[in-house]
Amino acid sequence: MNVFRPSLMALMPRLFRLSPNQRQRVALAGIVAAAAMASVVPPAQAADMPFEISLTGQPTRYLVEGRPYAITGHGSAHFGMSLAEVRAAVARDYPETVSPPHEYVDPDSGAIDLTLRVAALPRVPAPTPVLLRYRFGATSGRLVAVDVEWTTDGPSTPAQRAGLVEAARVVGATMAGWRWPPLATRRGHLLPDGTLIVFSGKDFEGAGAEIRLLGADVDVEARERTATSPARAREHRVASPGPSQLRLRVVANVDRPDPYPAMDPASAAASTAAAGAYRVSGFRSALFGMDEANLRGAIQRDFKAAPEAIRVVEDPKAGKRALVLRLDQLEPGPVPATVTYILDQASGRLTHVNVVWTTDAAPDDALRLRMADAGGQLARAFQQLGWRPGTTVSKMDADNRQALLFAGVDAQGGALELRISGVPMQRAGQAPVVPEGPAVLRAAFYANTTK
Repeated sequence: MNVFRPSLMALMPRLFRLSPNQRQRVALAGIVAAAAMASVVPPAQAADMPFEISLTGQPTRYLVEGRPYAITGHGSAHFGMSLAEVRAAVARDYPETVSPPHEYVDPDSGAIDLTLRVAALPRVPAPTPVLLRYRFGATSGRLVAVDVEWTTDGPSTPAQRAGLVEAARVVGATMAGWRWPPLATRRGHLLPDGTLIVFSGKDFEGAGAEIRLLGADVDVEARERTATSPARAREHRVASPGPSQLRLRVVANVDRPDPYPAMDPASAAASTAAAGAYRVSGFRSALFGMDEANLRGAIQRDFKAAPEAIRVVEDPKAGKRALVLRLDQLEPGPVPATVTYILDQASGRLTHVNVVWTTDAAPDDALRLRMADAGGQLARAFQQLGWRPGTTVSKMDADNRQALLFAGVDAQGGALELRISGVPMQRAGQAPVVPEGPAVLRAAFYANTTK
């Protein structure tokens, strides 16, 4: 069995500095370029903490194969297939589905996702139905990545967590016995927020695979940094209350994923010229210049929102009218989001969109770090787009409590701004600032900054 897509938007460097006791620890995990997830050591852990490993979810038996492992897709759906070919393969693989296949087109990248939900996968004893997501490249229009996710509805029970761990063992056993390139795999890598990389690898052709477990109890062995040092006592860590998820991913090309192509500074100008400069046109299907009726239709299509879920807010002094939608979940944020669509009162047309993720007043350290990671993911995605030369910027505010993760202006004067507050920050040469209050991540899209 082949497995699934790394987080392709996690390609961005962090744009603010963290304190020494909260330094980044990158999960190389074999999917180095496309799935590196930057994480930060919580303040309670020492800066010279030992490397930790976990045997949770590792297979106890598997067949040893002498052949190289090749990641080719999932089931009958192989990388390089067209949307029509994948639809036919999915119909053969899953004649009975919990929800039928659904297409979503990303208005910014042009990438297409085909998703469906099935009751179970053969030989995988998971306690929940499974969501499958097939991603087609913006450039090629061909299958370039697949996700498979088992997620509990609401807080998970001990039985559900144990079931996800067992499912991780079964899936891992299909990979562990094969031959991989030297230093191209990693197992049992525990991130500071409790996320466990059960297995990850990059095959001989550059395709990547990852098995990731979130919200599960883990047994951890902490080892000294020297290879000859004995292991410390094993520690059992119980996951915090909340949903749990087993996520399996494959991507056709680790170093150049088609939906969000990575660009180094030397080739950025040439790539922008070839692909065309980026245009800030709105948010998803909601395009600048839409009137209120068309805007409402776009919101309902994007989020399956009922008409009564869209609130109206008036500001006669500023000459603005806004439509506001509250969402329980909006990737990549770990908390609910509020999307505000602002119309110019004189023209009645959409000119500005705010997307805001906000925690409660006193989030724990783990949630603050997850908010910081979401901000980093978005910043990387925005950095890769083609902006007007000399208009991009990232900086910390003077009080070190808020950071402008990214801002850019397009060739027509449209703009995008990404800000974060309430997460650990430190300016070089200064003491770290302890975050207070809620953690807030805000992305703002402007039709025109010149008027």
